[in-house]
Amino acid sequence: MIGFFLAATLICLALGGLYWLWARRIDAEVREGADIEWSHLQEAEPSLLEGYDKERFLQIYRRVHFPRFPGHALAAVCAFVVSLPVTFAAIGASIWLGERLGWIPEPARLSRYIPLGDTSSAEEGYCDAECRLYLVEAYAGFYFFFAILAIWLVIVAVVMRRYHARRPGYLREELIRNRP
Repeated sequence: MIGFFLAATLICLALGGLYWLWARRIDAEVREGADIEWSHLQEAEPSLLEGYDKERFLQIYRRVHFPRFPGHALAAVCAFVVSLPVTFAAIGASIWLGERLGWIPEPARLSRYIPLGDTSSAEEGYCDAECRLYLVEAYAGFYFFFAILAIWLVIVAVVMRRYHARRPGYLREELIRNRP
């Protein structure tokens, strides 16, 4: 299991490096577009640029035109990887605590209540007490699966809420809103 987490962490680090390289290239293109827009607005609408220097205009232009989704998607993927060990530990601890407090029956006790086959039929030999114990333990995977899905949905909800809450407007709106 530790090998999986190390591999997933290395993949996240590699994706972070690729994102950094991509962001540098896109930032250069955004700077080029900002230079063109700066010179165009100086000629066409100099009143819109009153109080702005070129560096402040570049910051606003970058915020409006830089693609935000890849960074948020990378943050969500990395949060998934970071949350897995914590999620597994929390689920395991809650199941252990639930068994100790009597809220969740122990698998050996629960396996006695699984009706598989009739006692008078030949199917009884297909699933004895040990087989039933394995079935009950397999059903415990249900808790892990849906708990992980719930944690991932929470991560996606937080990332998307942040993504939409910080969405910039159009360049003209941002220039007017952030006027010095």
